[in-house]
Amino acid sequence: MPEVIVKHRLITWFRNEPSAVNPDETVRLEKINTIGEKVDIDDESSYNRLVELDAVYTDETVQEIEDETFKGEGAAAVYAARGVTASPPPLIEAAEGEGRQVDDLSVEELAEYITANSLTVDETVSLAGDDVDSINRVLDAENLATDNDPRKGVEKALEAKLAAAQ
Repeated sequence: MPEVIVKHRLITWFRNEPSAVNPDETVRLEKINTIGEKVDIDDESSYNRLVELDAVYTDETVQEIEDETFKGEGAAAVYAARGVTASPPPLIEAAEGEGRQVDDLSVEELAEYITANSLTVDETVSLAGDDVDSINRVLDAENLATDNDPRKGVEKALEAKLAAAQ
């Protein structure tokens, strides 16, 4: 079985281990892992169950996560669990499916995107790059999207990014 990275908050699976009572016997022990952990699941039925439940990332996605280029659903949670502080490159999917960089959008378009997609604090913060201009644009868009009452988490995180960028 390949090594996999856990996709969900918590998964359980089984591993065949020597018995603590009688080392000549094998027992099935339940294993528990959390989001972002890389696990070598050597039990075929456990692996197949986790794949069927969509609880682990595919081999291609595992490589993207390790290269810190993964931008898919749950990226922020996986990176946070793995202790990766750098956010993946910001990307917004246009309606036609073509990728648009945040820098290509106006502050009004960013605000509309934040509102229309009900972005969480982490998702909104991840729109900003590491440069002062993009951080300020996302902060302005957050102000516009929330009628000049920005969410404290967004404001605090963007101000911290801004301080680090200067």
